[in-house]
Amino acid sequence: MVFASGCSYFAITPPAPPKPAPPREPLPAGALLPSTNLLVGRVIAVDRAQGFAFVELSQSAPPAALAEGTPLLTRTDDLRETARLSASRYVRGRTLGARIVSGQPAPGNEVVWPTL
Repeated sequence: MVFASGCSYFAITPPAPPKPAPPREPLPAGALLPSTNLLVGRVIAVDRAQGFAFVELSQSAPPAALAEGTPLLTRTDDLRETARLSASRYVRGRTLGARIVSGQPAPGNEVVWPTL
């Protein structure tokens, strides 16, 4: 009991708030900036008759990009846009079905979610 009464003698002080970060210098003109597009996966099959593309999802595919109606883009490895897709509710394992809105996606095209 003697030890328990001694605890009220010591006061616990909260840690000091962190100091604000120093302001950053502006980027030089022409500086490369990170992409606002998030990787969803790659096209594995296209059914042109039904207007559907099937996407193998990457491990880092954002869950919000898989919601029905989410706009997606397909592009080649040199970042040339090939099609615009709309995510469907068809998600089975690591495969997403998407309706082709415009363009001509091809197997192997990268699928990204434009976040802006």
